[in-house]
Amino acid sequence: MPDARINGVRIWYKETGQGDPVIQIHGAGFGHFNFATATPILSQSFRCIDFDMRGYGQSERPFQQYNMEVWADDVAGLMDHLAIGLDHINGTSMGGMVAQQFAAKYPGRTQRLVINCSAAKLDYAGILTFRGWIDIAERFGVGSRTLAELIAIQALSRRFLDGPSGPGAVDMIQDILQKCNRVDVFKLACQAMIDMDLRPLLPMITAPTLVIGGDEDMMTPWQQAESGAGQEYLAQHIKGAKKHVIKGSSHSTLFDGTEENCRVVAAFLKGEF
Repeated sequence: MPDARINGVRIWYKETGQGDPVIQIHGAGFGHFNFATATPILSQSFRCIDFDMRGYGQSERPFQQYNMEVWADDVAGLMDHLAIGLDHINGTSMGGMVAQQFAAKYPGRTQRLVINCSAAKLDYAGILTFRGWIDIAERFGVGSRTLAELIAIQALSRRFLDGPSGPGAVDMIQDILQKCNRVDVFKLACQAMIDMDLRPLLPMITAPTLVIGGDEDMMTPWQQAESGAGQEYLAQHIKGAKKHVIKGSSHSTLFDGTEENCRVVAAFLKGEF
């Protein structure tokens, strides 16, 4: 697969399908595998660009300061490499945080914005979630079964986990965590989410925006406590934003609500939602 030298770091990427370009920004720990269920569907209508952000997967994993702006600047650099001036941005979880940063900093390059299962600021419960990830990664390793099972509980609905795909999903999460991460960078990414506050950027987002997520999301819930800014906050503070709640889905709607997520995202990107 091709790669590019972006802002001094080698970035791996893959293109699938034809049509308007959609850059898909993955969440913490998962690399481009985050969109493994969505890309085959969305690429029927769009040119999907999946990539591993710096620090993950097949891209370089430098030990450095990480924050949403670092990753957003890499998205702009990847667009330059691909000679794309304007595209759709589809970010999930931490990728949705990067997507907010990108759309605010590069409004002229953002055609439509999808923020999936994300937040602009974590409340204390959210901070504790990622402190827990850091502690487990330090003690047992980022590819440990303990971390994989915890993330499965936090990211997937009870209905999904209790079904035939549940045990295999935990195996998959563990395998992806092992392949895509190194402990020091994983910890820095978690800390970047703990430290972030994107609320001042939201008025700078001018692209048509869809906020989408599951009603059972407990990692980045629609309604966070007073100190946080969850999905409902995003929908209310990004001018003209539309929202869609996937019932029975948790944080990872790309896995436990794939069909509905992709149907709504595709309609929105086509201007039909």
